[in-house]
Amino acid sequence: MRWTRVGMGIWLVLAVVLSACGGGGGGAAGPGGLVLEMGDLYFKPNTLTAKPGQTLQITLDNRGSLEHNFVLYDADGQTVLFEKDAIQPGQKVNISLKAPEKAGTYQYVCTVPGHKEGGMVGTLTVQP
Repeated sequence: MRWTRVGMGIWLVLAVVLSACGGGGGGAAGPGGLVLEMGDLYFKPNTLTAKPGQTLQITLDNRGSLEHNFVLYDADGQTVLFEKDAIQPGQKVNISLKAPEKAGTYQYVCTVPGHKEGGMVGTLTVQP
């Protein structure tokens, strides 16, 4: 099969888009980092994956009309592992987050009153 420049360009764009989607809606941290969109009562993606101890470069992008924050809890759901306060509407904040060393499922939430209860919850899965 002979490829034209246009055909190769289409496949290249498609490959980049699909890799950015992280497969089934989850985000896997790559060397260039990832963007975690924060809207009014949602995180997108709401699932992330990482290897134990991996450093994640994440841009928190508040696209909503409300202030949000980002809090990652230990598997017990009580102990705060990471917290970034007060991300204003329209603001982008870069964070560097070290994934827990222990494989498991960890929850991240927005703790602004009513936001977690409204569905602003995500899951970080740490697996070897």
